Amino acid sequence: MKTFSLGGANRGLPKIIEFIGKLLRDHNLGPEHIRSVGLACPGPLSIKDGMLLTPPNLPGWHHTPIVSYLQTHLNLPIFMNNDANAGALAEWKFGSAQHVDHLIYLTMSTGIGGGIVVNGKLLTGPSNTAGEVGHFVLDPNGVKCPCGQRGCLEVYCGGGNLAKMLQDMISSGAKTKILDEAQSLERVDMKSLITAMKKGDPLATKIWGEYIEKLAQGIGILLMVLNPDAIILGTVAVQTQELMMQPLFAALPRFAWKGPLAHCFIGVSKLGDKIGELGSLALAIDGPFL
Repeated sequence: MKTFSLGGANRGLPKIIEFIGKLLRDHNLGPEHIRSVGLACPGPLSIKDGMLLTPPNLPGWHHTPIVSYLQTHLNLPIFMNNDANAGALAEWKFGSAQHVDHLIYLTMSTGIGGGIVVNGKLLTGPSNTAGEVGHFVLDPNGVKCPCGQRGCLEVYCGGGNLAKMLQDMISSGAKTKILDEAQSLERVDMKSLITAMKKGDPLATKIWGEYIEKLAQGIGILLMVLNPDAIILGTVAVQTQELMMQPLFAALPRFAWKGPLAHCFIGVSKLGDKIGELGSLALAIDGPFL
């Protein structure tokens, strides 16, 4: 079920229950066949309170006690976590770096998020903000981030912020094939940037190089702080493959020591657009042990 079809929480929560009922009926199953439910949600959220707090892309769901609602109507254990953490757990259970001791998964779409597995367990932190790698401050004098800080990794590598920056540049008179690829200013995005870059557009090539540089800086921080066995990249990396990975590997030695870089497997997610579903499944399976 796509989140945009749910509306606000008042309408959306009953729709979730209806959807689960339909899913069971379609497969000739009853509630007794379900052991638990995994719930991968956008943050920020409170795992302890089972509540969505202030998800920026779901304004109608602020301060929603989603876990207690589902438990009341389903009478089942509900295991909630943020979607990046669920993605990390999915990669650890089903992906290309299964059951390594230390794994990091990066969501790379509208924003930048992260999930961290340490010794086979999700690292969430006491306020459930561990893994918010998109808000590493790379430049305190940089562009203001929607989170309120300046110069966050997400400002430079988040698809939404990157699209806005490109739109502003084009509105100010920048000449580029990016607009030709997008066909309208409102549709300028990461996809049109990449297409224009492949065709040799100078501005697109410059912006892509800056994107890779900042991404390498962020990954370098993760390598030096956490020394992981694997870092798995999602979404944009899945769409671009070696177009991203080759220059990224070339840039990383400037931001991380040889030892942790050589040890770490850095690769593209093989779970594709199934990672959301598999993340929820992983939470349902491993929820009692997290």
